[in-house]
Amino acid sequence: MKLKSFKERDNKRIGIIVFTIICILLVCGAVLYRTFAIFEVKTNQNVINGNVQSMGDLEFAFYKEVDGKDTIVKEVPKKEEGYSLDTSSSYCVDLLNDKQVSTVNWDYENWEVRLKNISTTKTKCYLHFKQIYVEKELNGAIPDLGNGRLIPVQIKEEKPTEITIQNIGNGSYGGKVVKADITQEWYKYGDQRWANAVILKDGKTDDYAPGDEILESDIESYFVWIPRYRYKLFADNPDQYTTTTLLGYINSSNPGDLNKIPNNPQKIEIIFETKADGITNDGSYMTHPAFTSFNSDGLWVGKFETGIIGATSENKAKQNIRAQEKVQIKPNVYSWRDIQVANAFYTSYDYQRDLESHMMKNMEWGAIAYLASSKYGLCSGDACTNIMFNNNSNYVTGYASTTQPTCGLTGTNEECNRCEVVEYNKNGNDTYNYFDTRSQTASTTGNYSGVYDMAGGTAEYVMGVMQAGQDDATPASGSSSRYNSGFNGPYSNDSSNGSKKDGKEWPSSKYYDLYEYSTSVEQYQRGKLGDGTKEFGPFSKVYYEKITTAPGKYSNNRRMSSYYWDYAWFIYSEYPWIIRGGLAVNGSETGLMAFGRDTGSNDYEMTFRVVLTP
Repeated sequence: MKLKSFKERDNKRIGIIVFTIICILLVCGAVLYRTFAIFEVKTNQNVINGNVQSMGDLEFAFYKEVDGKDTIVKEVPKKEEGYSLDTSSSYCVDLLNDKQVSTVNWDYENWEVRLKNISTTKTKCYLHFKQIYVEKELNGAIPDLGNGRLIPVQIKEEKPTEITIQNIGNGSYGGKVVKADITQEWYKYGDQRWANAVILKDGKTDDYAPGDEILESDIESYFVWIPRYRYKLFADNPDQYTTTTLLGYINSSNPGDLNKIPNNPQKIEIIFETKADGITNDGSYMTHPAFTSFNSDGLWVGKFETGIIGATSENKAKQNIRAQEKVQIKPNVYSWRDIQVANAFYTSYDYQRDLESHMMKNMEWGAIAYLASSKYGLCSGDACTNIMFNNNSNYVTGYASTTQPTCGLTGTNEECNRCEVVEYNKNGNDTYNYFDTRSQTASTTGNYSGVYDMAGGTAEYVMGVMQAGQDDATPASGSSSRYNSGFNGPYSNDSSNGSKKDGKEWPSSKYYDLYEYSTSVEQYQRGKLGDGTKEFGPFSKVYYEKITTAPGKYSNNRRMSSYYWDYAWFIYSEYPWIIRGGLAVNGSETGLMAFGRDTGSNDYEMTFRVVLTP
């Protein structure tokens, strides 16, 4: 046998070494590839969208519910198809060890699945998509979650984990917030259960699965969905309501005398619709104008009056600033007060720009109040229930009075109109804290799904303003250089015809309701259909304070509507801005349809509310 030379043997050794090195590199490379792929998944969590079937060692199978059965499909259903990932039946399997791994969530904004806690190198995920829940009675005006910015929730009559109520008495705890499964029934307007959603505090991610409790400490703001609708016109001739149609009575601070005054709460007939249905105004039904300004299928309205982050007392909640980062909309917080309308508007406007946030208009207040005054809110059969008012005189959100006041004409703390000064998470003798289930009487549905603080609490400025003059259609900034909204524009009660020029610019006209000029508070015909003003006449002028030096004579008066005798003073030259709801101390003057007037300036008794139109 011929012996190989040293050179040949060295070449063989080198070849073996090179081959070995190549094999090692290939194996290591494969391991590194697997590790990198899994590391990417664990770190970024953004795994799959569109129609990608696999990603390295990660494979996917997609199933879509068709006629109630799961059918395998080649790609993720599109957003507009009305599907959502069913996280309860979606899972990932470790193919090497044949065991279930990972947590599956869905990112609505980016329309992709997110996987967490993957610790294996060979995984297959089975993603099941179900059709989202749709209440047929809404006729398509279903809640729009704003590409995942709003988290759908249900509010349960169960005690929230973080809440402790002192002196709860005979009530029970409630108000637990649970993430809703949108493939199941999570609202039902036909049963007076309105859709709710929350926005989490900045920096908080939605790691909650359907059925999980969302902690109060994680929530920044609550919202309630008002679906688009048309309503049956119910006032015979609301344009007749002027000074000459006022009914005059005296001594109506006596509860017995109130029976002489018309009190005819209307049950309002409503049919839900979408913007695709167009605008109805056939003389019988009319699309509510609140939905036409933004051409939307509905509104997300602040569930409570707007609060201010960091305010630990009612005095610290008085800040006349523009600061969207301080907005919170929650129960048991101090209402943000003493703020000019312009600052309130731009704070609301800046809050969630991608969701078309803005300060509530007068017409949007009307949209809530009319829905509450229907079979979908506080009416059953032909009878409607009056909403209880928030009688917390510390201006804390979410409270409910224990009884309906029968007086309060003078705005004082009379026996039938007690106001409570209470601490957070505490009941008073005459009031219920939001987390006491008995507080639900102050909701627009009579349950936790409705809107709170619509009567009493703090009076609310809305974006409803009078034009500056009879022949000047410019919105009035305010009544004078001292009392104004902070918006630029003429003053409505300035003999020198002055105007504000160093303030903020007016937004587009779709963000406010403009009313005709008048020097009279009693020209109710200037109201608009749908805004909860002129349709609730005839109105009464009431004198209630005896003049001691003139027996049989009375001074001081108020105006009240025919809807639970709610406060009814319309805007005029001295007070060109509309306010709604009334104050905690106003007693019987407060209510869903209560409306008054002010200058638009910062006032310690005024707050505001935020609306989203995604």
